[in-house]
Amino acid sequence: MVDIIVGTQGGDEGKGKIAAYLAIKDRYDYCVKVGGPNAGHTVFYKGKIFPLKSIPAGFVNPTTKLVLSAGTYVILDWLLKEIKETETENRIIIDPHCVVVTEEQRNEERSNSYMMTKIGSVGTGLGVAVRERIERRDIKFAKDFKELSQYIKDVPELLNTEISKEKKVMIEGTQGFKLSLLHGEYPYTTSRDTTASTFAAEAGVGPKSVNDVYAVMKPYVSRVGPGPLEDEIFDESELEKYHSEGREVGSVSKRLRRIGRFEFDSVKKAIMINSATKIAVTHFDLLLNGKKISNLDEADTSESKKFLETVEKLKKVYPYPELSLVSVGPNTEDIMDLRK
Repeated sequence: MVDIIVGTQGGDEGKGKIAAYLAIKDRYDYCVKVGGPNAGHTVFYKGKIFPLKSIPAGFVNPTTKLVLSAGTYVILDWLLKEIKETETENRIIIDPHCVVVTEEQRNEERSNSYMMTKIGSVGTGLGVAVRERIERRDIKFAKDFKELSQYIKDVPELLNTEISKEKKVMIEGTQGFKLSLLHGEYPYTTSRDTTASTFAAEAGVGPKSVNDVYAVMKPYVSRVGPGPLEDEIFDESELEKYHSEGREVGSVSKRLRRIGRFEFDSVKKAIMINSATKIAVTHFDLLLNGKKISNLDEADTSESKKFLETVEKLKKVYPYPELSLVSVGPNTEDIMDLRK
């Protein structure tokens, strides 16, 4: 069984929190990270904040094995640092064709004014690494580094064998639907597709193995770089709530995120293309004016009621996802689980 976590907006939807919660609650045997170090997952766990760029947020479950696939891109120093900080040396598995982004690739991207200014790249070198992989250049893979040799395994062979034994696998997708190179707001996109089908392919599993797709969204939209926001908020007093309480600061770029109103049509399309079966809402507590709730009937602000009405409309989009998880606080355990 494979479940996939996807972002439905401009990235930064809180996928890391949802992945961490599910890893603990549903006890996945494997959590797979796809994508590159240009996108981070922030996890609040046991009083600590983990701004992850390399390993899966599912590390919080000590029995879960952590997998980097052929569709994963890492920066070696960052990866080794995270493995040490999370004390996961005995649980890491890396496909031999996981790409290691080099300092030369990072420097080339940072020197490209178009990428840094026009597109809003965070300068990790992912775009250059992806381009050079497509061009079949002499890029670096995990198998080329002695420091990673103990972790190398054939990931597709491993995962498909384990899935055939009914083991549970989570794929942690990165970024958001608006940033998809195929379906997003081109040219203000990342260098790859960001939908469930591609995440599965990058992990080395086929569509028949997928069970649930969790579509993660916030009651508003955020973006680190340039690109469309239908109804962007510019009032500084209003933005303060998002930047402070919502911690809307890029986990990789450290830039304050731009904030806009919820974009229904974009999320609707994301649900359709991702074949989302479950909806996970994060940052719902920002709509509650500080009130703590134990069920959705207690959400009595006009903002929270209006957003829940919007979610009801999204549940009518094929394939008719159910509202399953609602985040009502900053910690991993601060989630209302509505699944039956």
